[in-house]
Amino acid sequence: MEEITEGLVMKTNRNVFVIAQKEFADNVWSPKFIMLLLTFIVIVFSKSYIAGIGAEGNIFGGRFLDIGQIIALFLPFMGIALGFDAMSKERESGSLNVLLTHPLYRDTIITGKTLGAMLTLAMVVFVSTITVLGTLLVTSGAELSSLMINRFVIFAILTYLFLSIFVALGILGSIVTKNATKSLIYNIAIWLVLCIAFGMIVATASSIATGEKPLDLSNNDHFLEVNAVVQKLSPNHHYAMTVSGRPSFSWLGVSSEKPNVRGISDTEHTLEQWWYELWPNVIVLIVTPAFLTIMAFMTFLRQDISKDMG
Repeated sequence: MEEITEGLVMKTNRNVFVIAQKEFADNVWSPKFIMLLLTFIVIVFSKSYIAGIGAEGNIFGGRFLDIGQIIALFLPFMGIALGFDAMSKERESGSLNVLLTHPLYRDTIITGKTLGAMLTLAMVVFVSTITVLGTLLVTSGAELSSLMINRFVIFAILTYLFLSIFVALGILGSIVTKNATKSLIYNIAIWLVLCIAFGMIVATASSIATGEKPLDLSNNDHFLEVNAVVQKLSPNHHYAMTVSGRPSFSWLGVSSEKPNVRGISDTEHTLEQWWYELWPNVIVLIVTPAFLTIMAFMTFLRQDISKDMG
């Protein structure tokens, strides 16, 4: 009995990796993915080049935070692109019918799809990080050190966690809407709100709620307090805090929350001090994509797909 169970587990795991490998290959060789990746690499390279020129030997000085902002504003779209049609394209092409006629469990399909998208995202983050690090080193004239490597590794992990939120949102949208076009529209709307306009929306709402003007520095304490609380609803806030100590990378992202450690790029403080002050933000970046992925799994497993079999 144990041998049969182990055999089933091994077969299931093998099927998961086969689906993940296919998803990864489809993503990497997709013209839309290549075009988006090249576009983002050019943008990141340009920002890194400008930041490196003004770094004067310290790559975390100068305009390094501009790189984090560019990543926070635009790379989530890459995450959306990897997930928005993960399941809907299978429905629309009819390949879901073929998959389900084979001895495959639903959880095997969704696990393989998710794993393939996350592996592709890992490649994107790796290429982006190497581009940033290499460009900064060349243009600034700085020497590679263990401190630099440690902080860049953490920067890459934080970036991966942040972007995985949008991959999970894309997959969830693909399952719920059952249509790639609708999923893309909804996810773009979420991206625009959470990454681009959230700071402006929150600042406006907080100003209306408190009756205080954002620019009235002598009388806006309540506004800043309310704004600080609401900002925490956006993953952009938590990424910005861990990377730069800023309340948000979105437009008009202001807050009364001002940590002593200015993110992972603050070399005046140790990594232990960084963790001690900003660990709640890191936990949010870990829990959020996990929660969204579980939601996607549960939704797909409970979904009536009999119509797709027809």
